[in-house]
Amino acid sequence: MINFHTHHPVKFGIQNIDNVEKCNFNPKQFYALGSHPWFKKINIELLENTILNHSNIISIGECGLDKVKSYYPLKKQIDILKQQIELSEYFKLPLTLHIVNAFNEIVALKKQIKPKQKWVIHGFNKYKLTETLLDNGFYLSFGKALMSNQKLQNSFKTVPNHKVLLETDDSDVKIENLYAFVADLKSFKLQDLTRLIRENIKTITNGKLA
Repeated sequence: MINFHTHHPVKFGIQNIDNVEKCNFNPKQFYALGSHPWFKKINIELLENTILNHSNIISIGECGLDKVKSYYPLKKQIDILKQQIELSEYFKLPLTLHIVNAFNEIVALKKQIKPKQKWVIHGFNKYKLTETLLDNGFYLSFGKALMSNQKLQNSFKTVPNHKVLLETDDSDVKIENLYAFVADLKSFKLQDLTRLIRENIKTITNGKLA
């Protein structure tokens, strides 16, 4: 069972790097690396060099836009995100996006840039925006909120199977429990759901994690 996004070491999945300068890379682990809008910008050259030196970095992120809590004003956040989009396109890696109250901006940015790489909204819980985001080509990664939010569950049922990813983020939920919950919600066999998520992640990472 692949955990698309977590801040904890996992046996199989993508671990987010919260501090690249303190990260001891495990060659058997897959990672996401980016500049989070909550924190002071990571030097883009450092990001690029780290990606060049570690083939097991398979996503740029989490990065994004946050109007509620950020080290930078929105305009600066957009500039920083654009730099990471360039890395995503150059290295052919997907973007793992943290978006808070800035969905209009991220949709507009995607329309403007027309990226070739996949963009994933991680920790998705804004059920009213499901259709808009899908229409604009985003993938949606669901986590703990799905297990307790009925409206989100109803919206989740409308998401095409090939656009779904599952994650635990920084929660204490076990990925096995989330998979079991989603399998029941979708009336899937657990092994079929596991195969589906594996194929989806294979697609967005261009086969780097399969």
